[in-house]
Amino acid sequence: MKRSSPPSARANRSEMLRSEMRERICKAAMQLFLAEGFERTSIRRIAEAIEYTPGAIYTYFRDKDDILYALHVEGFAKLRGLLSELSAAELSPAERLRRVGELYLRFAFENPQYYQLMFIMGATGKRIQADERWDDGLDNYDFLRAIVRDCIADGSLPPGELEAATFAIWASVHGIASLVIRGRCPMIPDEALPRVVTDAYDFSLRTLLRAPSEERPRPGRTAQSPRST
Repeated sequence: MKRSSPPSARANRSEMLRSEMRERICKAAMQLFLAEGFERTSIRRIAEAIEYTPGAIYTYFRDKDDILYALHVEGFAKLRGLLSELSAAELSPAERLRRVGELYLRFAFENPQYYQLMFIMGATGKRIQADERWDDGLDNYDFLRAIVRDCIADGSLPPGELEAATFAIWASVHGIASLVIRGRCPMIPDEALPRVVTDAYDFSLRTLLRAPSEERPRPGRTAQSPRST
């Protein structure tokens, strides 16, 4: 007589299948949101992409806003995990500031679809807009602000410029990432783009950091862009 699986094993199997289906739905939705636009993408369209029924998708997500929310949570978790490399690193505030920008660019170039959903795509979804505090996004900005605050405290950045400096640094790396991801850099040869990206961020920091440029070490590694692979 064939023995049935214990309840715990069946539950684990069921949860694994549910997780796999959520992942399929999210992956298809991401591609459609970016290709056709969030507003034009319907649950029915997502269901067609994975050969599933619209009604069944509603057992996993309330609506397409819920799917977009889940994708944002996943994306910011990936970014937060990458930035956590700085937590254990014994670096000066200025070195951490340089490194956080490099890690941000690395995330953008390694996860261009997530990056577009998180920072470039116009629609953010009603659920995200309804949050009084969008912790998944703001926590990463607060992480950068804390590093800038340390740079001000040790004299690497001028006092009284916390918000301006934080926003300027984020705007710099976001601008670089967005231009590369959206293919807006045809004037730069493919083989030169990784170095230009690194040098551009370094140039931005030189306008803020007090130390003369010749006294600062060059970045340890070059940010990789999609066009360099």
